[in-house]
Amino acid sequence: METLLEILEDLLPDVEFEGRTDLVESGDLDSLTILNLISDISDEFGVTIPVGEVVPENFDSVEAIMALIEKLK
Repeated sequence: METLLEILEDLLPDVEFEGRTDLVESGDLDSLTILNLISDISDEFGVTIPVGEVVPENFDSVEAIMALIEKLK
């Protein structure tokens, strides 16, 4: 989870991620940022995120993103 937080903080240094469940809804994670995040996740964790998994529910919180990564490992 710490690695994921580091990736997110590199992409969006001014955003608080912990305890949030509205990252997509709030606009903090927009489509371009999500694409960059998917690329970084692929590089760091060695997983490929299928297009069908790129839905707001999978990116609205750090926990949801981490659960997606774990599911795809």
